[in-house]
Amino acid sequence: MTGEPQADRGVDEAAASAFLLDLAKALHLAYQPSLLVEARVRAAAKAWGLDVEVFTLQSLAMTEVVSPVRSHVAFARLPFDPHWNLGRAAALLRLSEAIHEGRVRLPEARAELERILKTHAPYPEWLVFVAYGVYGAAVAARVGGAWREMLVAFFVGLIAGAIHFGTLRTQRLDLQKSFVAAFLGTLVALGFTFLLPRFSVVRALFGGVTLLVPAMVVTLGSLELALESVEAGLPRLMYGVMRFLMLGVGIAAAGTLWGFGGPLPPHVEAHALPPLLTFLLVGVGGVALSVCMSGRPRDVAWIVGGVLLAYEAQAVTKLLFGGRGSPIVAAFVLGVGGLLYGRGRDRMPMTVIMPGMLQLAPGFIGTEAIVALLGAGSAGAEDARLFNVLLVALQLVLGLVFATVVVPPRISMEHDARSA
Repeated sequence: MTGEPQADRGVDEAAASAFLLDLAKALHLAYQPSLLVEARVRAAAKAWGLDVEVFTLQSLAMTEVVSPVRSHVAFARLPFDPHWNLGRAAALLRLSEAIHEGRVRLPEARAELERILKTHAPYPEWLVFVAYGVYGAAVAARVGGAWREMLVAFFVGLIAGAIHFGTLRTQRLDLQKSFVAAFLGTLVALGFTFLLPRFSVVRALFGGVTLLVPAMVVTLGSLELALESVEAGLPRLMYGVMRFLMLGVGIAAAGTLWGFGGPLPPHVEAHALPPLLTFLLVGVGGVALSVCMSGRPRDVAWIVGGVLLAYEAQAVTKLLFGGRGSPIVAAFVLGVGGLLYGRGRDRMPMTVIMPGMLQLAPGFIGTEAIVALLGAGSAGAEDARLFNVLLVALQLVLGLVFATVVVPPRISMEHDARSA
């Protein structure tokens, strides 16, 4: 069925209420911001002739199907920080669009949702671990490291991937995973100082644990705050801060343990690779990132494109404005590119935007601030305060917001989308 959505007046309201809650939960677990989750669920309910109230937090989803006869209220607790899964997110958004367009009724929607949730990861676990290491090495090059930093970052990334991705079966140990990965990763990075000539431990360490850094959590929380979803954005933002602190505790604990045997290695200024080579390595990192984020094989080129677009936008703003460049301009360019990509059917803007944002997100600033606590940071680390992390995140959010003005998304993400 195509065209305008047709209200399914004979829908079972109790079954619809349960399905809408499961859809909200699934969208949350696919790492979608609360505003998009609420808009999609309302649009699906409207297609079936239902009036629904939706309320989502970082760890809670509630739906109320309003009926003249009897209202149906359902709620569920959610894992606080789910893993990225771009393939599953795309399938869920296709399902919600099909419902909104009137092409899928409740029984078919329920069956399709269950099929999506039962679908296994598209890549074997060992390949994901290797992809964590490859992406970590690429990030080490992106932040100014050379071959030694990349080698160390690869092994640290392997450990981080095994801890982060390999323990997804339990969502109760997320903060602990951040601590353990940072602790072991720091010890591995420090241990390599005995095996390799002098290298920048800070850059190698950040490259290896980069996918554990909650920069995207901070950015999404800032986006929700900017769009007045305070009740969802504030807990997400505070959770991001907690993740930073757990990483800091892990790094500090490893540094303290290392200090019992001898002094920490002195700071070494890395010699960055040539720009063209770094650009190619960032592209290779984009391929690895598509595996880490469970992207669809046909989306790999677009994911790499988002990574390279963000990298080049940031590089150009550095030339124009100096220092770290202009995060707001880089995010605006990335947002416009992602939203234009999302205009096509069966395309999701986050396929381009989310990998690109990882190239802009303020994780390295925060990591410099944490490592500075050990006295092993760079000479400019005293400027890498947590406030700067939040300031960069806010600039990224504003860049994306301005991009939505130029290229409005196909589905509104306003806080109250019922009138959309």
